[in-house]
Amino acid sequence: MTTLESERRPPRYREPSGEGPRSYLVTVPVAEGTQRYAFYDRIEIGRDDGVRAEAPGLLLVHDVSVSRSHCVVSRQPVRGWLLRDTSRNGTRLDGRRVVPNLEIPVHAGQVIGVGASAEFLLAVEDAASLPSMDETASTTVWMPTRCLATVLVGDIRDYSVLVRRAPPAVLQQSVGRVFERLGAAVLEQGGTVKEYQGDAVLAYWEGAFGGEQTVAACRAALALDALVLRLAADRETWQVDGLPLQMDWALATGMVLIDSFGGRSPAGLSLIGEPVVLAFRLEKFATPETGRVLACPVTRELARAAFAFRDLGEMTAKGFDRPDHVFALEEPLAGGA
Repeated sequence: MTTLESERRPPRYREPSGEGPRSYLVTVPVAEGTQRYAFYDRIEIGRDDGVRAEAPGLLLVHDVSVSRSHCVVSRQPVRGWLLRDTSRNGTRLDGRRVVPNLEIPVHAGQVIGVGASAEFLLAVEDAASLPSMDETASTTVWMPTRCLATVLVGDIRDYSVLVRRAPPAVLQQSVGRVFERLGAAVLEQGGTVKEYQGDAVLAYWEGAFGGEQTVAACRAALALDALVLRLAADRETWQVDGLPLQMDWALATGMVLIDSFGGRSPAGLSLIGEPVVLAFRLEKFATPETGRVLACPVTRELARAAFAFRDLGEMTAKGFDRPDHVFALEEPLAGGA
């Protein structure tokens, strides 16, 4: 029995007053006698430190890996139900870590995970308004996660040329619109956006050793590549006259360490490991001859049953001491993805 398990006790909660249909967070697994926590337009999950006072709509979980202000579920008329992670150790939606401090849609039947093992299913009945959220200090015990992940890097080709020739404001706004669409697409494809680095986007898919996350990342890479082609032809998105939008992609798979260094933004999420470096290096090998989406041998091995790959031969990535095969990701196999 771990320390966290030995200290576990039921959450504390005071139901808020309100009018209209109630919604619920339901403890998982759902079974007879499962506890339900009713609320109206907002519920916050935070850490129960043993002395913290209860407040209406505040669900207190006794777990040192839960932040004092861990996450908020709220709703508004247009966007519906939203989940915002405000923690240091991360919030999971259906097992996938969400981007810190970014409101993302959450639907009835989805499971919100906090801390080491606490999970709650959302039971939604209607829509209302989104209230403001208090900024609360945290003294969370950090719990880094080490896992197998597939990292995806997308880089705007010839960005230095764009910087020299395009009006700065037009370029900045165009790139911003492109990355906003790409970030939303990553979330739709089950990934997490780590950060944007000027002319590049860094995302990842985490999971177990079966390789399901690698298949998902490959599927996402092809979808994002196709999306860029559409955005490049959309004058409302890409407004840089005479300079086309082109992006190259690279996938690398391996063990990474996911941690937080206290920020309440995507930049507050730390992703450390060889796949991060390798993905950035592999992307530089992309040419019209190789194709736009490249992959490392581990990615190809884990996804070869679902996708066709073309062997480009051995290449030595910058900073690596030996050559290795690089593959072009081409298309899904029939029935594989």
